[in-house]
Amino acid sequence: MDRPQQISQLLTVPMEVRRWPGLLSFSEINQVASYLGPIGDFKDIESDGYLVEALIQLWDPDGSTFRIGSKELTPTIEEVAGLLNLSVKGTAVIFPIASGKVEFCHFTGLKESVVRGSDQSIDVKFLFDRFAMKDGFDKYSKDFSFTSKVTWECKRPLVYGLVMAGIYLFPRKDKKIGFKITKLLSDLFFGIKDRQASIVPIVLADIFVACTNCQRGSKFFYGSNRILHIWAMEHFRRQLPALDGLPLIGYNWISTHHKRVDQSNLLRSASEWLDFLRVLSDQKIRWVLDWTDCFNPVLRAKSSDLIPLLGTQGIMAYTPKRFLRQLGRIQGVPLTPDLTDFTISFGKGTCPDKIPMKVSIVEAWETLSDDEDIAYVPQLKPMALVTPQYEEWLRESGAGRPLMEQSEEVKKLMAIIEAKDTENAQLRQSVKVNKGLAEKNKRLCEEMRERHQELKRKCGRLYDQTERMQNPYSREPKDAVIDRLKKFNDLVRNQLREMM
Repeated sequence: MDRPQQISQLLTVPMEVRRWPGLLSFSEINQVASYLGPIGDFKDIESDGYLVEALIQLWDPDGSTFRIGSKELTPTIEEVAGLLNLSVKGTAVIFPIASGKVEFCHFTGLKESVVRGSDQSIDVKFLFDRFAMKDGFDKYSKDFSFTSKVTWECKRPLVYGLVMAGIYLFPRKDKKIGFKITKLLSDLFFGIKDRQASIVPIVLADIFVACTNCQRGSKFFYGSNRILHIWAMEHFRRQLPALDGLPLIGYNWISTHHKRVDQSNLLRSASEWLDFLRVLSDQKIRWVLDWTDCFNPVLRAKSSDLIPLLGTQGIMAYTPKRFLRQLGRIQGVPLTPDLTDFTISFGKGTCPDKIPMKVSIVEAWETLSDDEDIAYVPQLKPMALVTPQYEEWLRESGAGRPLMEQSEEVKKLMAIIEAKDTENAQLRQSVKVNKGLAEKNKRLCEEMRERHQELKRKCGRLYDQTERMQNPYSREPKDAVIDRLKKFNDLVRNQLREMM
């Protein structure tokens, strides 16, 4: 049995995050939901992380897809947008360039002097006390750069959205809220050049990049593991029959998730999930999710079937025609362009000011469209049909073999990475020890220097006394000379005792 790589995920959220939605009004919650969906309801999604770990084992970055047995699936734009009840087409592109403390304070209205720390992040509790609690303004009025409670009331839902996005969509290992997502949220809430923006492509890109990075050795999943967990459970553990007659828009698919999936006898390890997925039959997969918009899906851009997606962690390619079964259409042989140039991971997980392929990203997103040549027949939607040519292509492409077992080279590289990590840790420890020794030697040298100076001063006093002894006073009695010599002898003895 394979043992998947252990990946850390944000599985438990701070208590304040769970309480926050209940402290806002219905209108404030709806205001945020129009940009982020019913994001506060993710608090009720429980996951042990094993399913996501197994999926990472089956991820193919060359196709932006999960290879599950002899099948391919991936989270689609429609699936993420539908889950969050958000629109996509016609929206402006958000460039998630990292922001800092100044932008964060401008967005929240907090004074820079009260936002301490140098790690470009802030504790959830700090924001909870000032914006979630109804006495936050009165209790912490000196912390705000404004004096009007009306302004504070306008800021409350914005900060709530910032916190929810920082926990559920763009998580950190330390469960803090990173300043870097402030500009992203500002563009989302206030629009870009009078146009509404969408967070969907950023969320989807970060999930893709996180899967790729974790497969290459990253130890933390810097993407929305909760969305990926819901997506997989709805596809692979869906309870029948289907819920017909529910609206595509306005229904809360997150809070009702537990009603649609079979959570009995859940598997207890990533290895068990991996074995389960590899033998999963087509008939046991819910190919089209209840909320997927099959009438007008994104199938291409104007100039290409490939759509580059920009996230906070990097850039990944999205090829929707490879997943037509998930969009209620008959799956034929897809084009398989080389996606190497479209697989970019940003250093330190921070989007640079100069974004690669910026023109291509904008052009593709501005021209998203369906494809008239690929017909949609509602009656065929639940059948998840494929052409014989596709089945042959799938067999030849090797979709059935485990990605992490394709080459011994991968295992060797992973071993080298782990060895280098260990070596770097040892070097850091050695540097730390040597630094301590250097500081200790420096202190000893300073102490020796001070003692040397003190000895010079004492020797100088002895020399002065010696000079005086060589020049006795005129008419000095013999007894006085002897007494003076005796005192000089005592002085020399005492000084030598101190110097030893």
